[in-house]
Amino acid sequence: AVTLGTGVGAGAVMEGKLYTGFNYAALEAGHTVIRQGGRQCNCGRRGCWETYASATGLIRTTREAMEANRDSALWQYAPTLEQVSGKTAFDAAQAGDPSAQAVLGRYVEALACGMIHLINLFQPEVLCVSGGVARQGERLLAPVRAVLDREEYTRQGPARTQLRIAQLGDDAGVIGAALVPVYR
Repeated sequence: AVTLGTGVGAGAVMEGKLYTGFNYAALEAGHTVIRQGGRQCNCGRRGCWETYASATGLIRTTREAMEANRDSALWQYAPTLEQVSGKTAFDAAQAGDPSAQAVLGRYVEALACGMIHLINLFQPEVLCVSGGVARQGERLLAPVRAVLDREEYTRQGPARTQLRIAQLGDDAGVIGAALVPVYR
């Protein structure tokens, strides 16, 4: 599972158990570097996946595009930079705004890059996406699938990882955590 919120969270269930690694810190996937020397991350590294693929990263990219193009329709969906949300670029892109479409193009490429790392490493049967950005449903998943179709290692194989929106939405992590026994 991948959660797109303030950061990028990830978790994996393997053989019916939450995978935690030997020190209970496994799958800090948001801190996988996807752009060497890229944006500064709060973890201290540069270019982490979450600096581009989280809702916070999408908002930052949207604001940068708005500042660079004062004629963009993005301003109609967020009259001030403080009003930009994870939905702003999706709405403006759907209305045909080229700046918003470019923002989403960069966002989808970054999101898919990290997902491809997870798929290539773990070969999960299903990769669920949750969090605020995931509310965009197929407006988000369809272009991500197109990148996966182009770049995933097993793209020619008979079985592929299914990309889905988490059915429990934003509550998926909380419900899952409540159902997992505590191991110490």
